Amino acid sequence: MKLPMTKKLVLIGSGIALISVFLPWYSDIDRFKTGDTFLGIGGPLYLAGLLVLVASTISFGLIVLQLMEKPMPKLPISENKLYIFNGGISVFMLVLAASVYFHSKFGVNLVDKSAGIGMIFGFIGSGLEIAGGFLSTRVKEVNFDEEGHLEPLIRVDDREQADIKESNTKAWDYVQDSINNYNSDDKA
Repeated sequence: MKLPMTKKLVLIGSGIALISVFLPWYSDIDRFKTGDTFLGIGGPLYLAGLLVLVASTISFGLIVLQLMEKPMPKLPISENKLYIFNGGISVFMLVLAASVYFHSKFGVNLVDKSAGIGMIFGFIGSGLEIAGGFLSTRVKEVNFDEEGHLEPLIRVDDREQADIKESNTKAWDYVQDSINNYNSDDKA
């Protein structure tokens, strides 16, 4: 509940993409009803599934670290851009795997070519991850503890501040004297 909505999107999306790798992506069933069903990390396109697994694990792990209030690792890019990058890599790998599988030269004897539930979940999860990362770059969160605090532009030590206050009171004394003289001239 303590996560902002954008981080919840990334958490849910990367979780779905993480689970999708262990679900069927496509089947190699020919007209004789022989063949195999391949998971995301199995079959001839296992490397695409492995990259989706790594990218979604990184995003999921960063959010879990925040939930557990553990220190975040140093990242070369901002956290939001990392979510977008990981989601983009996942979508790219899914498109690559789908383009190979649905190519006419792949599996000539296949009766039915359709994407499995794992591939569909992979696209949904990666899309949610990209959406959460993109929305978090757009939303500026307000921290009332830090914002509204003004720092002095020039640091002046205490001795100089006392001299300034004293000179300000001397200047004010001259102004006060002239006001008093003006008021006494009006009464006279």
